[in-house]
Amino acid sequence: MINLDNQEFTGRRRQAAVLAVLIIIAFSWLNIIDRKAQEYADEAIVQSLSIFGTLRLANAAISVIKTVEVDAVIASVQFGQMLDPVDDLIEDASSVLKMSIGSLIAQKILGEIVATNFFKLLLTVSGALLIVSFFLGQGRQSAFLIKAFALVGLARFLVVLVVFLNGIVDQAFVSEKTSSEHKGIQAASASISSVSPQGAAPDDNDPAVIELKEQIQSLNEDREALQESLSITQAKVADAQADLDVSEAELAIIRKELGLRERYFSENPEYDKQKASVEQRASALSGALNELDKLVERVDSIDEQLEALAGELNGGGKGFFASAREMTDLSRIQGKAEQMVDSMLNLMALLTLKAVVIPIIFLVLLLKGFSYIWGIDARILAVQQWQSAKGELTNKA
Repeated sequence: MINLDNQEFTGRRRQAAVLAVLIIIAFSWLNIIDRKAQEYADEAIVQSLSIFGTLRLANAAISVIKTVEVDAVIASVQFGQMLDPVDDLIEDASSVLKMSIGSLIAQKILGEIVATNFFKLLLTVSGALLIVSFFLGQGRQSAFLIKAFALVGLARFLVVLVVFLNGIVDQAFVSEKTSSEHKGIQAASASISSVSPQGAAPDDNDPAVIELKEQIQSLNEDREALQESLSITQAKVADAQADLDVSEAELAIIRKELGLRERYFSENPEYDKQKASVEQRASALSGALNELDKLVERVDSIDEQLEALAGELNGGGKGFFASAREMTDLSRIQGKAEQMVDSMLNLMALLTLKAVVIPIIFLVLLLKGFSYIWGIDARILAVQQWQSAKGELTNKA
């Protein structure tokens, strides 16, 4: 706890204290750190959204070839059986990404809230009262106002500083690694998408088998209709993602050309226009992804039915050379699937760092700061107030 009781503020000590208060207030109104923090948050959200789009495309590609069956003369293997773990991991990575995007958006909103005029005025008023107290009684009664000013300053700057420092660490150490893993997933997804789904239908005149084949044919017709829509939507997602990448690259070029004054102290119309374009294209990508998710869910439902029906059929034979070609595809996909697993695990770790670790650090800093300023553990205080409220309610009852 800070012990400021009966501390005197005179001469140079008072001048230094007044100057420090004025600098903090000036930083609050200039929005220098706020702008950079919002910029880092926007970049992180756009990057996470782009990665999410890639994962959904990979999920769609796996759904398309999930029922492909390879007859390797000795044994029959379905691509779907091999890719199921990858598909499950994609779902897990998508959940982590959703959490990451939600956390980043929450940090951005909190940053926007503490950057409002209310917090600026609150900090200014508390700072003005503190400065006045320095000149009354040699500042001996300034202890409470110093704590109040420090607490308001903590609320005003802590979220912004967390986002700002997170952005610096991200650009210095995390962003490049994240982009590298993202490209790896894109390449693996494209390779998996290149496989042509050619299933092997058993040639059997058994009535039960014929009935199963008719059911499979009906489902395949439904699947083909959905697959056409899926292909169109995949193209829309890919185009939206490409447009977003182009806009981000153009924004990065404009940012590099900004001078120090324009970067921190003034608005730049060209930069703002390009930033708005990035946000607009990110929104378009989000809409295309929602449409893609709905189609993938419908395809997955049909695939589950097809897989159940296929399990009841005996595999028919294929020629040796056709089997060898498909086994080559199988081997290639196995390698790409392993690559995707490694990349997704790394991405999940990197995104968890942003979405979980940093907010926990923020919470710990907030609690420690509160305890350091006021000498009160916020958790103990909350428990005491809760017990007190329960006691009052019990007595009234």
